[in-house]
Amino acid sequence: MRLFGFYYTSVGSVVLFFIIATIISYPLNLLASALPKALLALEKINKQSAVIMYLLLDTVATFIGLNIVDYFMQSISATTISIIIVSFVLALFGMSEVNNFNDKWKSR
Repeated sequence: MRLFGFYYTSVGSVVLFFIIATIISYPLNLLASALPKALLALEKINKQSAVIMYLLLDTVATFIGLNIVDYFMQSISATTISIIIVSFVLALFGMSEVNNFNDKWKSR
């Protein structure tokens, strides 16, 4: 992570950083996953648009949580680009949730 400008004093502080960031960004992440699903279920957007919308919203929601924790934790220092990259990678892990939603909805 130092390659991206992410510096920390101990492994424990990194674990604490991600735990607190997860708790802080959880409400925004719920909205980030619910909005594209709802619009897809209502057929206001197509599946590709729902995936793109999810990636953008979830990346922003996670970025906000990580940025807030980075601001207040003295033992962690992260650049904006490192926070964006980590946020995007975490959003990619949850993308299958939106990808599979349309298939489940159509089978009902």
